[in-house]
Amino acid sequence: MVKISLGGYDDGEGPSNRIQKRHRIEPEDGESSTTQKEHREGDDHQPKIAEHDENPVGSVTDDKDRSISVTITDPDVLDCCICYEPLTAPVFQCENGHIACSNCCARLGNKCAMCSMPIGYNRCRAIEKVLESIKISCLNAKYGCKHMFCYSKKNEHEKECKFLPCLCPHSGCDFLASSEELSLHFRHRHIHSGIQFAYDKFFTIFLNSDHKTIVLQEKNDANLFLIHNNHELLGNLIHITCIGPKSKRGFHYDILARSQGSSLILQSYTKIVQGHSADAPSTGMLLIPSDFFGSGQIKLDIRVKS
Repeated sequence: MVKISLGGYDDGEGPSNRIQKRHRIEPEDGESSTTQKEHREGDDHQPKIAEHDENPVGSVTDDKDRSISVTITDPDVLDCCICYEPLTAPVFQCENGHIACSNCCARLGNKCAMCSMPIGYNRCRAIEKVLESIKISCLNAKYGCKHMFCYSKKNEHEKECKFLPCLCPHSGCDFLASSEELSLHFRHRHIHSGIQFAYDKFFTIFLNSDHKTIVLQEKNDANLFLIHNNHELLGNLIHITCIGPKSKRGFHYDILARSQGSSLILQSYTKIVQGHSADAPSTGMLLIPSDFFGSGQIKLDIRVKS
């Protein structure tokens, strides 16, 4: 269920009429022109009042004053029934009233997917007006996002929203919040369960071959990182992720491993995740041979670059 607000819209021929509806109502059919004239003549005996004086002095008529709240129980009606993406203008309809977005019309060769009638030539102005007038709040509103935007911008905003909820990486904690709030939460509640570090400086950790995850937190901006360790036949696959919204930029990092006079320098780039994920990414994994673990533990020097 989605709550939206509706305001004024543009019908393609200029903005919607701002004159109040009661001023635009035509005379009743039974009212003759003579009666209308009598009304006007009668008005001559009344004090003249300028039209704009209907509103109190200093008041302003605004489109926002005409907005209404609406609840849509099935938000899918605002999506294209073929690609399931939010509808955006232009929206086309066939002779039977089925609608589709412009991309699907072209992809289907201007043939309606529902009834095979031609589609892509007649625009559905009514739906376009509804889409233009709808403003919705972000799905992450309860996590702090205050943005209102057109429904057609829904996917675009969600990809960039910095309030995308992230799950606390501490084992057993189900705290869910924006990355900024999560960083504060971890610093106050779980500071001793993570390793504090500073950007651009090497720091040392001791990693057991069967240790799955280590949490890192930067000392200044409190960004949270995860070191993932997956044991494989040839050695251990190591990678580092950063917790944050999808729009957050990643970080380059270096890993230095030593064993019996041998050194191994590995470099990669953090992926952005929204929580504690054990899933290995398809790229960016760094292999440390099993020989480096010796007795089952390895010393790693790590540097995360700002």
